[in-house]
Amino acid sequence: MPERPAPQPSTGAKADQDSLEAAAQRLAEERHAAQRYGKLPYVVHLAQVRAVLSAYGYGGALGVAAWLHDTVEDTDTTPEEIAARFGEEVATLVWAVTGTGESRKERNRSAYEKIRKHPQAAILKLADRIANVEASREHPDKRAMYRDEHEAFERALAGLGDPRMWARLRAALLA
Repeated sequence: MPERPAPQPSTGAKADQDSLEAAAQRLAEERHAAQRYGKLPYVVHLAQVRAVLSAYGYGGALGVAAWLHDTVEDTDTTPEEIAARFGEEVATLVWAVTGTGESRKERNRSAYEKIRKHPQAAILKLADRIANVEASREHPDKRAMYRDEHEAFERALAGLGDPRMWARLRAALLA
């Protein structure tokens, strides 16, 4: 029987992607360290967004962006820093879901406009919204806000994203 070669350590694209995602998680934990998600550390929300993406088989740049999606909006992290550390694709995804403006309505509108220009970001935004809605079960005021916004959210992102994720979001809003 011929000898099998010894297994080689993984040095391919998957290992590189895992390393990039781990670096994104570390940066997000550092930048959001003082922030809370309700009573929990903010990283809990980021992990939930990543878990939603994983449930539908999404990884790569979307997996990296899951950890970073709120850094530009909520910390002093810039899109240029994201691009330098994680690449243009990740930076574009993060920037597309970053709302700018004085009010929540303005911030949502700006993110929706950017997402329409970068449709892949709709998957990230859906994962974020699913994580937020599912976490709001114990917070009726938050749940009401997401329900009130849902029609505009659907209209703004019509035809984008993953239909399975849309179904999960709708179900979560009804729960």
